[in-house]
Amino acid sequence: MIASEIATKDQSRLELRRRMALQRQIELRMNSLIERMTTLVDQETQVAQSRMEKHQIKNLLGVAMGTPSVQVVQHYILYQVGRDVAGNNWRHQEFGKSLVEALGSLKKDAEQIARGVHENLNLPDPDQLQIDEAWMWLVRAYLGQLNRYFYYQKEALRWQRATS
Repeated sequence: MIASEIATKDQSRLELRRRMALQRQIELRMNSLIERMTTLVDQETQVAQSRMEKHQIKNLLGVAMGTPSVQVVQHYILYQVGRDVAGNNWRHQEFGKSLVEALGSLKKDAEQIARGVHENLNLPDPDQLQIDEAWMWLVRAYLGQLNRYFYYQKEALRWQRATS
């Protein structure tokens, strides 16, 4: 085996270890992530009581899964806020604006996670692309949990109305 092939394999293994460590650190923060999300849904905006539909959140998750850019996701939300002329879903108690801010705040978490992983693996400080990758993974995790929780909350309201 040529030295360059060995170096390439070592680099690939190190990149795999880095990505696995990032994923693990994100998994360890899921409880905190879910608490922040449920606070936004239940206390800050009460969006489940709005006219927001389950498919709207699912579509948002689809956008997040289809792009490597958090800003694309944030702009999609702002677009939906702009389309909500009646103000009874994305603009309900400033849900859209608050969600954009919540996703933006995850960047600090991504920076901490990426720096910690790099330090533990004795790697140089993460570059912006590596931080953005961790940020996108956090956003996807947040929105995935939002999709599930919002679905539950909408159905719970429907069940409550059906039995009242």
